[in-house]
Amino acid sequence: MGFVIALSGKGGMGKTTLAALMVRHLSHARGKAVLAVDADPNSGLGEALGISPEHTLADIREDTREDRLQLSAGMSKERHLELLIQSCLVEGNKFDLLTMGRPEGPKCYCYVNNLLRKYLDEATKEYPIVVIDNEAGMEHLSRRTTNNVDELFVVSDATRQGARTVGRIMKLADSLPIRVKRKEVLLNNIVPGADAADFRAAMRDAGFNVALEVPYDRGLYQACAAGKPVFDLPDSSEALQQLSKFLDTRVP
Repeated sequence: MGFVIALSGKGGMGKTTLAALMVRHLSHARGKAVLAVDADPNSGLGEALGISPEHTLADIREDTREDRLQLSAGMSKERHLELLIQSCLVEGNKFDLLTMGRPEGPKCYCYVNNLLRKYLDEATKEYPIVVIDNEAGMEHLSRRTTNNVDELFVVSDATRQGARTVGRIMKLADSLPIRVKRKEVLLNNIVPGADAADFRAAMRDAGFNVALEVPYDRGLYQACAAGKPVFDLPDSSEALQQLSKFLDTRVP
């Protein structure tokens, strides 16, 4: 079974950027085969990694629900769907990307969702590392996109509002029908001289661990603002270095 990392956090915290940096370090510096799963409806992970998916798993789900699939002669519907799901996998440089797309609506998607879970569970066995970029509501995880998460990192800034959001996400994670081995908080974009003591105290009182404080990185900010992939960053990037050292203590 592969090692599964999931990231969550409200918008604007840099969660997707951190997910992309994790993919970069684990696939390039560590030499691991990484499956990057974009489970945020905003679907920004591909851009951060420098690749663009042509279609998403949500497209397949909707086509199946609305009977828009053109089945091949002599091929079962399940096998046809499996091939379509596999076609959503985009090969990057030493990693693969799978984009989930928007969450499902009120209609029933049980059949195709079961196939998606089956495919992703098999994928976690084929890849040593899986990195899942989630929205704050963790819709795809709540639908049991995958059954096991080794590390859930909740990304926040050092604000009171951020602390409240972390608390809601942690509570939600406890209610999910999946197994989460460890839940930790990552503070992002900490500017020099910033005092995060109140945030740390609030997290300790709530029983959460602030595992890492990622410093503000001007080069990373400029790259994100210009829409450049994280692979354009130099190895000397302070944010990349701090995150890489941290991952090496968490990921076997």
